Amino acid sequence: MITIKAIQKYDCDVLIAGGGPAGSGLAYHLAKAGLKVIVAEAEKFPRDKVCGDGVSPIALKELHAMGITNTEKFAKANEINKVGLFIKNDEVFIDLSKPEHLPFHARIIPRIELDNWIYEAAKKAGAAYIENARVTSYGINENAVVAQLKQQQKTITIKSKIIVGADGSRSAIARQMHGVQPSDEFQLLGLRAYYENVNGPSDRVDIYFSDKVFPGIFWMFPKAPHGANIGMAMISQTLPNKPQQVREMLAEHINQNPEIKKRIGNGTIEGKIEGWPIKFYNPDIPISGNRILLVGDAAGLINPLSGDGIQYALLSARWAAEALQTCFAKNDFSAVAMNTYSQKVNQEQGYDFALSNLLVQFPRNKTLSPVWMKLLSVIISCAKEDKNYADTIAGIFEGTYPSHKALNSAFILKSITQGGKDIAKTLEHILKDPQQMLSGGTEVSNFIVSLIDEIKNNPAVHGRWLLRTAAKTFSVAGHVVKNMKKT
Repeated sequence: MITIKAIQKYDCDVLIAGGGPAGSGLAYHLAKAGLKVIVAEAEKFPRDKVCGDGVSPIALKELHAMGITNTEKFAKANEINKVGLFIKNDEVFIDLSKPEHLPFHARIIPRIELDNWIYEAAKKAGAAYIENARVTSYGINENAVVAQLKQQQKTITIKSKIIVGADGSRSAIARQMHGVQPSDEFQLLGLRAYYENVNGPSDRVDIYFSDKVFPGIFWMFPKAPHGANIGMAMISQTLPNKPQQVREMLAEHINQNPEIKKRIGNGTIEGKIEGWPIKFYNPDIPISGNRILLVGDAAGLINPLSGDGIQYALLSARWAAEALQTCFAKNDFSAVAMNTYSQKVNQEQGYDFALSNLLVQFPRNKTLSPVWMKLLSVIISCAKEDKNYADTIAGIFEGTYPSHKALNSAFILKSITQGGKDIAKTLEHILKDPQQMLSGGTEVSNFIVSLIDEIKNNPAVHGRWLLRTAAKTFSVAGHVVKNMKKT
């Protein structure tokens, strides 16, 4: 018996929704490998995106492999060699080290420039773009993906073998794939404003910690000799209810924090404060399936500790390209075949994201803010005294070191030792001035009483916090056990 199959005609091999670092990075790799790629981008390049604009050494290594760092434009990008950490009346300045396998220190590159560079590299490699168009819906059948694009008043139908969601944290592809919106538990909110004519140094990024926004942070990233990206990031569940209140928190920081005021000097804001939502990695939500996968922000590949997404966008683009090339070689686009990409993401980042998720889970309990602020003070004190310890802290924020490798037993022991030193100093001051014991004791007593009252008044809230903390702890423990078995 002869079986006759209809010849399938495709507009492309891979349709990518979104032309940011993840989408254009993937388009570059696939086009270089000889696959026919179409990218549907909602705007027209060059276009801006609200972001912190920090590009880590690991991200720069990915750009270097794409030939993007061998340009005059890149040579002018602002290089970062130092990081400043600030908490209340304390501060530390750390020189950034660079491992030999990484070609560059971090850079601050506005997204209107960075995204355009990657877009141009992808087009040069052979990727096609449909700009001012976004994927509104898609259907997956046995042989193809059929997607509908909206371009102004026109509807375009694209038939491809694979569809990739690279359309950011509000991904339409992910929303249709999962059937639900991302949970608030896995969301950040970022705000940023551009300033001009600010004071230096132009090679140092500053991070500010405050009990008002922790586990969020404020930052100042110099983007040029006299310009800066100034912003904040907060966990969604710790946000005020009204967006305007969040903007007011950033405005208050800019106007009242003495260190940021010193950096801004007579500088002036350009444009307005802009905000954007960010979702981070939820291991229970799939990022691949039959003829579909998600990359970058659409997959939640954000580090909740640092808020960095560009590094993971570029890494996931390369991992997705490697997995897809294998699928095309075997002509197998089933969920099982596509799952090799999910496995790669989990293998490379699962442990790190699980630990980072746990670390931001603790300070979600705002009742314990004095405890979290004290821990940060201990970390800054230790960074002042120990260069290797300081290098670890800076490396986590810069994206050079994975959290799970940096936050090892030696790091924890140094933190405990420093905490003991700080307690000893406090006792020494008390012995010199016994009145401090009374005031200090009253302060501790008031904190304990208020903590007990808060737990009594909101038992369900604290119960949920404990359960989620326990679940995230078990998740980290699972990765630890896996790693022990490997070694």
